[in-house]
Amino acid sequence: MKVVICGDTHIGAVFGLGGSNKKGGNTRVDDYEKTLNYIVDYSINKKVDMFIQTGDAFETRNPAPEHMDIMSRAIKKLSMANITSVIIMGNHDYIRNSDGFTSAITTLAAKDYPNVRLLTEPDVIKFDNRTGGAANVVLLPYRDRRMYPGKTTKEDSEFYELGLKTLLSRCDDGIPTVAVGHNFFFTGSYGDYGGTEILANPEAFSGCDLVVMGHYHQFKRVRHTNPVAIYTGSMEKINFGDESIDKFFVEYDTTTKKAAAIKVPSRQLLDVSIDLTESDYTSVMNDIEKEIEKLDLKDKITRMKLIIKDRMLPFVRKSDIEKIMYASGSFYVSRVTIEAVFVRVVKDENILNQKDNFSILKAFVDSQDMPEDEKLDIMSEAKKIIT
Repeated sequence: MKVVICGDTHIGAVFGLGGSNKKGGNTRVDDYEKTLNYIVDYSINKKVDMFIQTGDAFETRNPAPEHMDIMSRAIKKLSMANITSVIIMGNHDYIRNSDGFTSAITTLAAKDYPNVRLLTEPDVIKFDNRTGGAANVVLLPYRDRRMYPGKTTKEDSEFYELGLKTLLSRCDDGIPTVAVGHNFFFTGSYGDYGGTEILANPEAFSGCDLVVMGHYHQFKRVRHTNPVAIYTGSMEKINFGDESIDKFFVEYDTTTKKAAAIKVPSRQLLDVSIDLTESDYTSVMNDIEKEIEKLDLKDKITRMKLIIKDRMLPFVRKSDIEKIMYASGSFYVSRVTIEAVFVRVVKDENILNQKDNFSILKAFVDSQDMPEDEKLDIMSEAKKIIT
């Protein structure tokens, strides 16, 4: 049987990377829906048996109705294709309260669709597909340290392992076992991640063929054998820190026991800085346009910083830069920043040798890097005052 494991979807994570669309929504949220549908359509076309999402379905603990609808529509497509779908709770889906906790995923319309499981508590699914394949699927929604009685991260992580041991004891022998959760892996130090997170030790998953965790936003193979341990990474590029990081989902074949990382065609981000401190007022805008023409902005979300001499500030407007970027194919301009470099004015004492104050001012103005018409305007006003 085949299982597709989709990483943290974080629907609603805009962070200034999108603007209004024609439907009253946000273009960045549209990107998330497009990527999620790519993974769903892949699962349907490949006739996989199970789709598992690793938690953090939404960016906020109280997602907007339109964000919840995106997830429900995706799950509905899977349900109609007779693919079992599982969504587990992530830390972004976890709402602590006086009685324990709740989660937005339990209110999804998708909860009423056939073949759908929305889990906030650890569980084991003994799954049989239509062609006789079978697997144990161990599901581990996000666990908070406050759910355990320990006094340290190490103690609470050990309680997590005891719970895992109980789950594994419920698994059938002789068939593959896949575990999917939403906590960081233990990699040698209980002080990792600030020392406040439950850490899942890969060695505690003995008997599993594959362990996949969400929560960590970059795809990474933590262990290659006994068991194979993988971070799926987030589904989309969350911010410009992900600019050069590819995004994947995992396809696992329980027969061959091979886990393939499938790259998703997520929206590309481009963060660029252009140094134009050699440009003067006569060329600065042309130079900016030439530098932008060298870049591949096509269909990308872009952010740009321009470094110019402070005296060039009157000749450079952010709105003009944005127009050039959009004309060059940028999908969305997140921000244009102009950084002014202050150039020290070198005193030329020879100017003081001029015969009168007007001549001294004229010599100074002539030595400055500014348009000729501005020099003429300055001297015209100076003549009225000095003479």
